[in-house]
Amino acid sequence: MNIPLSYFQSHKKTVVLLSVILLIGFISLSFSIANAINISSDFTVFWQAGKNFIANLSLYSNIGGAKRYIYPPFAAMLFQLLGIFSLYQAAVIFSIFNCLFWVLILYYTRKILLLTSATTKQVNYSLVIGFLLSFRYFWYHLNFIQMNELVLMLTLAGVYNFLKNKNHFAIPLLVIATFIKILPILILIWVLSKSNFKNYLRTAIWVLFCMLAPVMFRGFHQGVADISDYYTTFLEPFTNGRVEPELQNYGLAAALFKMFSYTPDGDKYHFIVTQLSTPAITFIYKSLLVFSFVAFISLLSYSRFIAKKISLVEVGFILMFTHLLSGITWEYHLITLIFVIPLLFLNFLNTVAKYKWFYYILGGILLFNSLIGADTVGFYLFYKCCGYSLLTWMLLFLEIYFFLIYFISPKNRLEIITD
Repeated sequence: MNIPLSYFQSHKKTVVLLSVILLIGFISLSFSIANAINISSDFTVFWQAGKNFIANLSLYSNIGGAKRYIYPPFAAMLFQLLGIFSLYQAAVIFSIFNCLFWVLILYYTRKILLLTSATTKQVNYSLVIGFLLSFRYFWYHLNFIQMNELVLMLTLAGVYNFLKNKNHFAIPLLVIATFIKILPILILIWVLSKSNFKNYLRTAIWVLFCMLAPVMFRGFHQGVADISDYYTTFLEPFTNGRVEPELQNYGLAAALFKMFSYTPDGDKYHFIVTQLSTPAITFIYKSLLVFSFVAFISLLSYSRFIAKKISLVEVGFILMFTHLLSGITWEYHLITLIFVIPLLFLNFLNTVAKYKWFYYILGGILLFNSLIGADTVGFYLFYKCCGYSLLTWMLLFLEIYFFLIYFISPKNRLEIITD
């Protein structure tokens, strides 16, 4: 059962003390992280984009020593809040928020899981396991001061409000998350697949707002140029088949090209399985992608027209599909596992003993990937694991698992209990 409000009221001093200690810890950690910031850091991209937005300069150039800016113009409009501070100050402030976002992600994950038939005790245990097995990805995310926690927090908040039929909150949260980083668009499509005309109208209004707001700030000419530059510098190359087979890119296309084509890293760390032609690799990639899209449409259609119930297994599938589809998937993107792993644990509890061996194997894979790092096995073995894209195959395995479990075992769908 849920902890009653009276408990917190009777232990008010303890709760306040622990909150203060936690906040002090977050602040101390944030100063430590910010000390490592420099012009070549990932966070500099967001900070510089905010400054360029304020100065009415191009968003997709003038980033200085940092990597390219690949986020929508709406995100740069929000990053103005970072641009008014120095790089170091902005890094400290946003690092503190990232710590708080971590707490909110746990909070919304718990709230969503409690909407199923799982008990509070089961949910709490699942969250502990999810926290531990996803810690590596969050720690990586914190140290690189990325935006994915903000996006995931908004996405989960949107999903929770949708499940509670508070669509006037859910739709703007999901649309804003999508316009900060495009990846939540599949979750938005999932919500719309279960919605009525009002949600379509809300979505259209908020999409229009997120497109027009940067234009109003920057002026029509520059605003339209920003939208065009975003498409031509980021979206268009990937739609035309661009692949970035960097060592720590775990997108499906990158994984296949790392293992089956020549790359300097592959030659150095000996992870090239065999060399295939580019058309052959592309065919394999597109075949897996077609399967994923067909599975995605199948889940949405079956849920809407046949089952007529909402399942969290659908969300798990979509999160895994999103990472595989993305042209760029780094370790810190996998913070979504903090939501996915509890789903697996709850399914484990709901599975008969003779089939639980499967979950032990799955748990071993998750544990293995959560422990493998340059500081635990050394750079050579770590880079070899990166080259073999062990995380990518784990994501693909989980995607297939969620698809199959939805149709094979209805009792493991983790359906939402409606009032």
